[in-house]
Amino acid sequence: MKRKIEDILFKWNGEKKPLPFMLLGARQTGKTYILEDFCKRNFEHYVYLNFFENADFSSFFQHSLNTQHILTNIELYLGKKIDLANTVFFFDEIQECEQAIASLKFFAESPLPIKIVTAGSLLGVKLNRMTSPFPVGKVHIETLYPMDFEEFLWALDETLLASTIREHFLTNQSFPEIVHKKAMNLYKSYLCIGGMPASVKDFAEKQQDLVLADNSIKNNILTGYLADMTKYAANID
Repeated sequence: MKRKIEDILFKWNGEKKPLPFMLLGARQTGKTYILEDFCKRNFEHYVYLNFFENADFSSFFQHSLNTQHILTNIELYLGKKIDLANTVFFFDEIQECEQAIASLKFFAESPLPIKIVTAGSLLGVKLNRMTSPFPVGKVHIETLYPMDFEEFLWALDETLLASTIREHFLTNQSFPEIVHKKAMNLYKSYLCIGGMPASVKDFAEKQQDLVLADNSIKNNILTGYLADMTKYAANID
């Protein structure tokens, strides 16, 4: 499913020496999927490190944040030299390793042709507890939100309607009544389904039938959010 953030990533990749790219946002908004797809489409190789799935990856950043030191550690783990000119690094769940966050400053300042994309959730909570300084001015930061109505229409293969709505809004033109009704019905469906990619994908696969839509997808996401709150919230009597 097409997302607007893809255009921003494409522009970032075209820069001569892009800063490390940090994609923030709530869980299940599609950060990992989008960045993995971007890496696969635009680079011959990519190195994926998920600091939540494997906490041992944090050891790459122990003792020194020197760029070459970190790269050597990663190469030793992979068992091969990394072709920097044709490789992108993807640091996922970067909020789990504050040293990896701090290292982005040195990657940004390195003369080596290194491209890094990162994804993080609940980073604001982590920043309040970091002992290392955040690399201010050394990171390109974007936030991924749930799919908006235009992206929702794209996912339902209603690209023409989406572009027409935008055009008519900008020119203050009205729709024929039958088209207006169609657009309003789709908007009502969007209000019911929401913008989480998994829910939108399920709705599209269920012939856009609200009765058949799997509400457990949203319920599971909400349960996960509550679990995160209990994990990071301070103890309160």
